[in-house]
Parts: sequence; structure tokens; C-alpha cells
Amino acid sequence: MRRRLAVLLMVALMPMSGAVACGQAIEDRAREEVDKQVEKGKQRVNDEVQKGQDRVEKELTNAQKQAQDGAKQAKEKASGQ
Repeated sequence: MRRRLAVLLMVALMPMSGAVACGQAIEDRAREEVDKQVEKGKQRVNDEVQKGQDRVEKELTNAQKQAQDGAKQAKEKASGQ
């Protein structure tokens, strides 16, 4: 009787262990996909930040050039009078 109960219990638990293993594989796959999407998002953010920094540096360079040109013109105008 105990042996039969043990066999029935083992037979009942076998599919559950397979389901757990399958669930783990699905969870691992989902985690990998999430990690991949997070990395894509980080890369996109880094790209946008770099574009913004490049634009700011370009604008700063232009502003400095304009300031130098303005100072040069003012100096020339002051020397001419």
C-alpha cells in the first residue's frame, strides 16, 4: 500500500517538475529579452545625450566666435575714431 502510494505520488509530481523547468526557461527567456530592451534603451539615451552635447558645443563655439568678432569690430571702430 505504501509502495503504491509512493508510486502514485511520484507520478503526480513528475509533470509538476517539468512545468517548473518549463516555467524557468520561459522566465529566463523573458529576462533576457527585458535585458536586451533595457540595453537598447540605454544606448538610445546615450546617443541622444551625445547629440545634445554636440549641439551645445557647436552653439557655444558659434557664440564665442560671434563675441570675438563683435569685440574685434568694436576695437576697430574705437581705433578708427
